[in-house]
Amino acid sequence: MPRAISRAVKSTLLIFAVASLIGAAAPASAGIQLAFHESKTIRTLPVGTIHLRVIDGVGGRLLKAPITWRVLTYGRDDEGQRHLLAEAKGATPELVLPAAWYIVYAHLPDRVIRHLVEVAAGRTFQYTLVKPGTGAREHAAAQAPRFR
Repeated sequence: MPRAISRAVKSTLLIFAVASLIGAAAPASAGIQLAFHESKTIRTLPVGTIHLRVIDGVGGRLLKAPITWRVLTYGRDDEGQRHLLAEAKGATPELVLPAAWYIVYAHLPDRVIRHLVEVAAGRTFQYTLVKPGTGAREHAAAQAPRFR
């Protein structure tokens, strides 16, 4: 039997599970209110919004290809594993998440791009990931004459 997930990761997973059920409809500035049955307390979970997109190299155009986005915890559990918190499909998804740091993976048809993102309470950030080696600058460099 695997070792138990750390308390911080468990609470993050619980919070995200609740946030994913009701958070997408709530404005990021409002936060998400969680009611804990055992303690009869209500806590407000600070959330933020991130917009994700991929461009085709430095100075390139926005990719419209099917992209699978996966958001994982930045912190690791007792076994050194990160946990999947959200998944989205599309070229430019918008995600409402609890305020924290996350690792985002953009799964393209020909490669996977990884990026560290911050979600801040009540804020909206746009992250643009660059598909390496395919933009205008890289194309011009490949076409430039080479001297020996």
